[in-house]
Amino acid sequence: MEIMGFFKTKKMLFICLMYTVFCCKGENNDNITTYKSNTSVIIVNESCFVKQKIFNEKDDKELIYKYENEIYEIKSNKKQAYDIVLNGKKYLSNLNLESANINFYYYKCMDKKVFLIEGDDYYSSVFFAYLFENEVLYYLGNFDINQPNVENSGVLKKDFKILANKDQLTIDLLLRDKFFKTFNLKQKKITPKEVFDSKINLNGLWRLNCENSLTTFDISNKSGYLSLYSDNLIYINVEIIYIEDKIGEYYIKFKSTESQQSYSGDKKSIDDSEISKSENIGRLVIKNDELLLYWEGLYNDKTKKKDFELDFVLIKENEGVNPVKLIKCE
Repeated sequence: MEIMGFFKTKKMLFICLMYTVFCCKGENNDNITTYKSNTSVIIVNESCFVKQKIFNEKDDKELIYKYENEIYEIKSNKKQAYDIVLNGKKYLSNLNLESANINFYYYKCMDKKVFLIEGDDYYSSVFFAYLFENEVLYYLGNFDINQPNVENSGVLKKDFKILANKDQLTIDLLLRDKFFKTFNLKQKKITPKEVFDSKINLNGLWRLNCENSLTTFDISNKSGYLSLYSDNLIYINVEIIYIEDKIGEYYIKFKSTESQQSYSGDKKSIDDSEISKSENIGRLVIKNDELLLYWEGLYNDKTKKKDFELDFVLIKENEGVNPVKLIKCE
């Protein structure tokens, strides 16, 4: 009996010991995984910025980058530098980009957009960072990426992971999809937008030169009277429509034929019923003291082709050059 009691006592001690071990272990796990805090939960190293897909092929001559419903451009200015044009609105960034190759990276998170403009000189690159939010373009600073061994490694594919908070923009550089370096940009400087302050009144008589009556474009409010074809003295009435997202630019649409003669039966004439009233026939751009006329031609709904595209009298009188620079004569 004493032996049996000894074994029972030993068994109970063993069970209690194991219970204590497992209970302590469970409490330790709870202490590791559970936190009490009065602050909001912050997800570290998670980025909502997504790289946007470009739709057009890169062209080094025309630095235009087309995305879904968006067009961005890096445009040279009179100071031998570059400004940034965002959906037709110019921001005076005055960038010095003397590099052989210029690249544009676009990342978006809801209503925030980050643009990285790269000046690539093969062995090294300089990046200019911008944040676009609420129609304001902020310059965030620049950083360099060097590739001294590029001849051995080849040009490495670059990508970026972007994190934004109130104080700074954090950019993780990925080379061949592997983390390489982090850049923290704390500067936030507003890039001024181009303000249109033209004293030109669009209304009035415009010509290639004031003595040449064949090149008449008479504008009054939203309507115009335009020389079209000299052989049969065709003049047309047009509608002028302001382009909302572009400063000082207007579309031109055909309304009707004002007058035409029949001096020569083998020359062109117009049948108003065949000409589209909805297609643009040209575009006007006010620049300094001139009016630039970018001509497209009249779209013929019947033939599905453009009429008077190359034999438009203003282009003929301008030695075939399009756009036509018009000056105000009254």
